[in-house]
Amino acid sequence: MTPFTFTKHERLQRKDFRNKRWFKCSESNHFSLLVHRNEEGKRRVAVTIRKKIGCAVARNRIRRLIKESFRLEKELFPESCDSLIKVKRAWAATSLALISDELRGLLKTKKMPKGVDV
Repeated sequence: MTPFTFTKHERLQRKDFRNKRWFKCSESNHFSLLVHRNEEGKRRVAVTIRKKIGCAVARNRIRRLIKESFRLEKELFPESCDSLIKVKRAWAATSLALISDELRGLLKTKKMPKGVDV
């Protein structure tokens, strides 16, 4: 398997991230990163966006760009953890470069809480 894939095993379904205790690692102007330790030993990701962020087209574009940056930069995400990325606000102009830069900064400044040993 090539490292630049995004398989269904790396996606978090709604049932996977509900009723779990999430720990906030870091925040930026547009994102919040929450993590939860998983037993599978894989990096998994989910993206949540509230309806007040924009129309469905804008929300889906942001979601696709975040997943694309995960696909390209998996090594920055914590190993054996589920990552939940909450989008707090939208950009005036969205592009993969802007989102990737902000996610990269978010992941480099992450502080893992005491309850999560990674």
